Amino acid sequence: MDERRPTIYQANPLVEARKPMTALEMKLFMLALQDVNPHLSANDKYYDTEFKETHILPNELKKIMGNGVYLSRLQDACDSLTSRNVCVNEEGKFTYYSLFSVIRYEKGKGLRIKFNSEMRDFILGIFESGYPYTKINMKQIFYLGSAYAMRLLELMLQYQGMKRNNIITRTIPIEELRFMLNVEEDKYPRVNDFKRFVLDIATNEINDNTQYSIRYEAEKSGRKIIAFSFYMDCSNLVSNDDVIEEDIKLEMPPAKKKRYGLSKQAINTLTTICGSNEEFELRMEHALQLAETRKPDNLQGFLYNAIKDNYRQQDMDAKAAIEREMQAIQENQEWEQVALKMFAGEIGVNEERPEIPFDLSNPMELAIVKLIKKSLKDRMMDFTTRSRLEDHNMSVSRFIELYGNTIA
Repeated sequence: MDERRPTIYQANPLVEARKPMTALEMKLFMLALQDVNPHLSANDKYYDTEFKETHILPNELKKIMGNGVYLSRLQDACDSLTSRNVCVNEEGKFTYYSLFSVIRYEKGKGLRIKFNSEMRDFILGIFESGYPYTKINMKQIFYLGSAYAMRLLELMLQYQGMKRNNIITRTIPIEELRFMLNVEEDKYPRVNDFKRFVLDIATNEINDNTQYSIRYEAEKSGRKIIAFSFYMDCSNLVSNDDVIEEDIKLEMPPAKKKRYGLSKQAINTLTTICGSNEEFELRMEHALQLAETRKPDNLQGFLYNAIKDNYRQQDMDAKAAIEREMQAIQENQEWEQVALKMFAGEIGVNEERPEIPFDLSNPMELAIVKLIKKSLKDRMMDFTTRSRLEDHNMSVSRFIELYGNTIA
């Protein structure tokens, strides 16, 4: 494992999926994840476009399974993994996916495994799928001996981005927790047994074998336990060669208590487009303000397009353009006033001669007007300006009146 990448990535629906795997199978799954270089953001330049085979050498297998019995344990694990399906729950829609398309052991060469192409959205093409994802340092999770502990730690690290004072807090309804930890309803039906044989084992192992400290509390409705709240202290994490806190990172969608009719998938997609939760919140706030005044017939469609097409930035750009125009008008008025004060009587107008307007459709005449205007802005009455105005029998005030605001 040491020669592989130190981190693994999973889309959050996969983190929360039912994974019916033993601790050994979870470790093989994680080793395969280490070999995937996923597409995570628009800024990524180098990433895998297809799943590749993961090659686990015999010495790696022996470290995981033990020298004497690793072949028999490996065969059992491979038999199980070929039939393992993860169950992804997205807003009440359950979809089953086969994890691997290839599991092959060659004596003396090791194990080769390859993810099923249907896992692409959750492991490889995360950016394209629009899912938020969780990034985890392998050395914090790989050496746990219980699948329950591994799964619970994954679920807690998914909420790393919401930690406060180095504490990650997550409350999970008991039915969802059973689903995500792969504990069937008829297994440990008594809550005390569920706590003793699942939660206590998982939390004790995390406390004993990682730099995290985790505890839990039961949440009740009346006398019935309906959920468990978990509190994981991350303050003991250190940055060294073995554990790099930076490598454990959360990319979570914003809180969705108020989705305003947008689906979870839509919000996940929009969060990815925005690039950050903060940007999503800013765009959503602006979109809601616009909706109050525009009162669109299809609020959800309006919000989606407003966030996707960044109406907030468009309005900011328009406002900036107006401000620049107002500034230009103000500056224009300032130079006009100065020019009138300086050159009001410089050009003598012959009342017996008609005024000759400049022909702005003539490129030469247009260039002369621009030249005169520049000269006046620069507070100069040069020969060209004077002679041209005299030729047209036009005073400075009359020139400014006609062309001050119309010619750049």
